[in-house]
Amino acid sequence: MSTNLARGPKGRPPRIAALSAGPGRGARDAVFPASRGGADGRYGAGPGGPVSRQTALPVPPELPGLPPHPRVLQLTDGDCVSHGLAVGTSRQRASDQEVRSCLDRVHATAALLDPYARIRCAVSTETAARHLDVLTAARNNLFAIRRGLDGADWALLEELTGLIDARTTATRPGRKRPARLADLVILVGKDKIYAPPVRQLRLLGIPTWLIVPGRLPAASLYRAACAVSFIGPCQRVA
Repeated sequence: MSTNLARGPKGRPPRIAALSAGPGRGARDAVFPASRGGADGRYGAGPGGPVSRQTALPVPPELPGLPPHPRVLQLTDGDCVSHGLAVGTSRQRASDQEVRSCLDRVHATAALLDPYARIRCAVSTETAARHLDVLTAARNNLFAIRRGLDGADWALLEELTGLIDARTTATRPGRKRPARLADLVILVGKDKIYAPPVRQLRLLGIPTWLIVPGRLPAASLYRAACAVSFIGPCQRVA
């Protein structure tokens, strides 16, 4: 079943031409850098170094019970991180240190729940240029760069849509052993465009833990998520 979750009035934005991303990957995403020490974008250490239990966020009590070894899909809207952590200040963008600190905390959280969590961080070309040092210094992390103000949104929507389609196919009658695609989605963002797929995943039995950079998430997304946590500009890694 094909699921079309959202389509803007002007259709899909154009995509930036890809850097060399290895075999089997189309010319649509720029990847910074190729994963080192993990396969398929799997995460082994944070952008700033090894993960730490002190760095990880506490698991919210309202999050539904997870299996002993959950499979985690962690998606980050880098544009929301860059702008969201600057809310309440005189700046339009967060500093590289604040962005790196936020990514460290989120990735450490995902890695402690699932050492082989699948990670994807999407950013627009403008955000990539503003925080290029963060992108190029990251280790074992997969960044997708898309053209346009909504480029990051579309990249993550594709990931969510793919999970919905795969989950729907796996649970069709006649399949003896449905595939475990993901037991939990950790979404870092705040835009209302993510609300429909998050709500649909919840109906399919896959909870979403929403992590909001800054404050003021869209009300529809806040209601659709199973649990919500906040990361502020002052919550830096020690």
